[in-house]
Amino acid sequence: MQQLLKITQILIFTILILVIGVFIWQFVNPFAQILFFPLLFLSVYYLLIHLFAKLNAQRTSKVWLYIGVFLIIIPLIAYATNYRHIMEFSLNILTSFTQ
Repeated sequence: MQQLLKITQILIFTILILVIGVFIWQFVNPFAQILFFPLLFLSVYYLLIHLFAKLNAQRTSKVWLYIGVFLIIIPLIAYATNYRHIMEFSLNILTSFTQ
């Protein structure tokens, strides 16, 4: 489970860097704000996986590691295959907030 904790910490830190990059990028391109919602969902999801790994830190079975890695990969595949729909959904939410 220590490996899963390290993986989730790296992913959460990477998403934090991406959020900072998108925040800076939005001053150049206003459509960059669309990326905030998918990054928000990913960060909350990976934070929950990180908390799950912390709760199960005493269990050292490889099965838990494989389950955690599987849970980490699923949203990445979902975002990769449905990128256009996710961006349209984010745009709809963004326009509903601004109106």
